[in-house]
Amino acid sequence: MFALGELGIGLGLAWLVSRRNRSAVDFRLVLLGSILPDLIDKPLGAVLHLDARLWAHSLVFLAGILLLSLLPALRGLRWVGFGDAVHLLVDLIWQQPQVMLWPFLGLAFPPGEQSFGGYLQVLLTDPYVQFGEIVGGAILIATAWHYRLYTGTALKRFLKDGRLVEPTAAYE
Repeated sequence: MFALGELGIGLGLAWLVSRRNRSAVDFRLVLLGSILPDLIDKPLGAVLHLDARLWAHSLVFLAGILLLSLLPALRGLRWVGFGDAVHLLVDLIWQQPQVMLWPFLGLAFPPGEQSFGGYLQVLLTDPYVQFGEIVGGAILIATAWHYRLYTGTALKRFLKDGRLVEPTAAYE
């Protein structure tokens, strides 16, 4: 999956969790976690001539984030972990057990060459990726519209505390 799918689906699932459990979610951290594996692994993979899915796409990486979130000062990392878990799910990472279960199946990662043309080809030909990008993009647009994140006031508030606050006349 690509960025729109990862970000939008991560945001949408976190929103559902927040509605169901009435828990305060820092959606900024969810969004960060939703793309964090790609922010780490794609550049490293390009430099090392490896696949785009490396250490940050492993369950060990996710477990590390969640273990750190047990520390009181780092509790917010649980939302990064939530976003990371969604990323692994939408990436169908279980189809690459050597990556998902790293280092338990060996220390090596698959070789690979990344290119803009390769990513574009996947986007144009893979229905799963296309569907994810459409759904994720729609969720992002609907969220921005509903919570009026296109206004300076609402966007500043979101960037400050990561909450999605129901719009009021104050945002007009």
